Amino acid sequence: MTQKLKVPATSLLVLEKAIPLYGSPLQQTYINAIDFSEVSQASRDMTRAYPPGADMIYYRKQAIRETIRLRMEQFPVQQMVILGAGLDPLSLYLLETYPGRLSRIIEVDNGYIDVKKKIYEEILHIKGLQFVHCDLTDIVLLEALLKQHGYSADEPTIIILEGVIPYISNEEFVLVMQLFSSPGRQNQGIVDYALAYSDIPDNYLVYHRNLLKAMEAQLNITVNLNTRQQISDLVARFGQLDYLEPLFETEKRLTGTNRAFHQPGHGSVEMAVFSL
Repeated sequence: MTQKLKVPATSLLVLEKAIPLYGSPLQQTYINAIDFSEVSQASRDMTRAYPPGADMIYYRKQAIRETIRLRMEQFPVQQMVILGAGLDPLSLYLLETYPGRLSRIIEVDNGYIDVKKKIYEEILHIKGLQFVHCDLTDIVLLEALLKQHGYSADEPTIIILEGVIPYISNEEFVLVMQLFSSPGRQNQGIVDYALAYSDIPDNYLVYHRNLLKAMEAQLNITVNLNTRQQISDLVARFGQLDYLEPLFETEKRLTGTNRAFHQPGHGSVEMAVFSL
């Protein structure tokens, strides 16, 4: 690809912080196809407002990868649905890590999914990878497009909503997840959520407040915040909660120590894993 593809800086902030996770030649080819030149100022502003941001993103993504790894041990073949997929090349990582183990991967996003598809088509020639341009809150259209792109309600499925709940309402989250409910709860949901102030320790409130202020200013939104109890109650409406994982537990498990995050609430976001 001779000309790098340009997208707004706000769409690249998280991807730019996660670049160290994508080290294979194929993943690097994808990263190199995107123009990051306009993200530097936005990235510096975010780092100033929230110094632990890079660690938060890194451990959040590592936690999702580890959860997928454990889930892959349970079924020989399953399908993957990535909701709010953005520009993150998680699909490339999955295809390289679990060859032949995923019957299909369906990426859904209302933003730059067409840009992503264009890059993938130039660097990757494989069946079973689908791109769906859809607003996640349009449930009727989402269900129709999933079926149109091969989604099978009979197959065990991993559903990922990374960085989605902060931008939709809780009722919209429930409706989305209900699409994937199964009689035997053979499906697994993996989500992250932004913590309500009441679940943030006093020694982290300044970081948390600065992060939310920066997000809301850059994206012109009001971030949807939840307590752990609220997330547990939401999941209970359509599934069964397996566990909640704070970032300090993720960091400890992956590195053996706690350098960035030291107690529940540090990191501002946490992960929920549940059966559907």
